[in-house]
Amino acid sequence: MSSIPDIVRTHDRDLYLASLFAPDDKRADLLALYAFHVEVSRIPLLVSEVAIGMIRLQWWRDTIESLYAGGEGGGHPVAAALARAIGAGGLPKQALLDLVTAHEFDLFSDPMPDLTALEAYLGETRSRLMLMAAMILDRAAAPKASEVAGLGGVAAGLTLVLADPRRRGPFLPPGMTLELAIAHAVHRLGEALALVPALPRALLPAVLPLSLTSLYLKRIAAAPDVPLSVSPLRRQLTMWWTARRWG
Repeated sequence: MSSIPDIVRTHDRDLYLASLFAPDDKRADLLALYAFHVEVSRIPLLVSEVAIGMIRLQWWRDTIESLYAGGEGGGHPVAAALARAIGAGGLPKQALLDLVTAHEFDLFSDPMPDLTALEAYLGETRSRLMLMAAMILDRAAAPKASEVAGLGGVAAGLTLVLADPRRRGPFLPPGMTLELAIAHAVHRLGEALALVPALPRALLPAVLPLSLTSLYLKRIAAAPDVPLSVSPLRRQLTMWWTARRWG
């Protein structure tokens, strides 16, 4: 199996790039959390049958329960790394379980019923991931990032849904056009970014992926029928510049 950094770098390069701005002693735990996110979120993309996807998601729920009961991951390297991250950040079990359960939606073709349900899904996946990243960076200060994570997670998560035309269908509620979805993401992003200046500097790597969201939304609006494509160098430079400005 690939190393923890390689898993994140390959499957969620934005989170990997953001982790490079974290202190050396926090990076391994941050990458462990992100690798867990990658492993869970990719399950619906890798299985051809709903039942198999449900089994794999249940394995992660059982593994999380085991980790909180003192288990060490059962030989799975991502689970073992997650166990250490849980201890370092005091990560809440329910947040991890909810993240796994939320991805059950991805296995089915049922449409998202309404905007409230969409925001709940994005909150349980991307927002909670962002807040748990903040807990790893500075457990005491992390609550100050809760509102940014809530709003920013919706903006970033919705943008990632819109980035691939093939994935939009089930996620956009009835009546929500691409234009309306982009406008909603822009609105939530604006609300989140307005709060970033008040964040403790230690928490900034957790929200740094938001630096790319506006760029992505502009690209999606300009070329709505093709998958989003932004060069790794452009993403890295954008994040670097934003980190300097925010810091």
